Amino acid sequence: MQRMKFSVGLVLLCVLHMWIGSSNGCFAEDGGHLKLHLEQKFITAAAGCAQIPCGFTDLPTAYMAIEIWFKGSPESPLGPEEVEKTNGLSRALSTLKECSIILWDLIGLDRTEEYGFMLKLATNERHIFPETVQVSYSAVKMNISLSSDVMVATKMTVLTCSLSDLCLASDPKITWKGLRSKQYFPQRHRLKEDKVLKYFEKLLYTPVPEDHQAEVTCEVTFGKNLTASASVSLTVHSEPQILNSSACTQQQDLLTCVCVSQGVPLPDIHWPLLQDKSIIASDGHMIVSSTFMITAEDFGRIGTVICIATNELGQANMTLPVIFEGIPDQSNEIPVIFEGNPDPDTE
Repeated sequence: MQRMKFSVGLVLLCVLHMWIGSSNGCFAEDGGHLKLHLEQKFITAAAGCAQIPCGFTDLPTAYMAIEIWFKGSPESPLGPEEVEKTNGLSRALSTLKECSIILWDLIGLDRTEEYGFMLKLATNERHIFPETVQVSYSAVKMNISLSSDVMVATKMTVLTCSLSDLCLASDPKITWKGLRSKQYFPQRHRLKEDKVLKYFEKLLYTPVPEDHQAEVTCEVTFGKNLTASASVSLTVHSEPQILNSSACTQQQDLLTCVCVSQGVPLPDIHWPLLQDKSIIASDGHMIVSSTFMITAEDFGRIGTVICIATNELGQANMTLPVIFEGIPDQSNEIPVIFEGNPDPDTE
């Protein structure tokens, strides 16, 4: 009862001060009994946010003060999307009211900002505490790594995307881009360490040959819609395949045979029944072709054209079909495909 009478009396005294035009209002020039306790004057923020432990001398309940944090100047109060009041950060709570907050980083760039704290009464009078805190922000540190420098198509491998020193209040979400196969299984891990969050996601992935030299990106969203990404180029080895575009084309008495193979490392192409040299061409990526020319007379003696593609992972072979294009004045006729030795008397 005595405390309540004192509080009411203090408020009445405050009103009297304002009525008689006191410039100091309800507070003495030095803040009177009001004290602010900041456990740290310089804070290194985790990626996404900073935690500021804070306590201050509480006012009598009759004052109805509003707590306001500002950046740089009292004229720049922080909005609700930037600051979140939290409890349990300050260790000096026996005689103080907690004013601890989480400051959300909305920019995500390396920089240092200064913040202050003030109280605003229902009378619009403000008390600005002289103590301030500086916060150093930095961009998120992330990395994408592979369990092996060289992958093998159809064999499961592991891709890992990791983020260190995240704000504990972060809820990171990772998206993978650039993968050709849908055969992947994410495994997410969260680890709290020294007031920061370490987060990583392992992706069990089965690559396909088309993943070779593909750029895979790990993109993360965290904090208040901050984003970051990291990329890596894949090396995927694969067994040789002979593509369906491989064939021999006969024009009059000459056949042009082309064998097209795909694989990593690039396959070597051989023509086991042919002795002359072929012409080799490659895209330098994963496709190689070999072109061989033979007369119809020689083709009639060997009967078939076979090409073989080999690399360190395996071998593929194919008997090439023969496409007979006819003579020039029959160019409008439908091409006929022969297997083996074509009979010129057959229509």
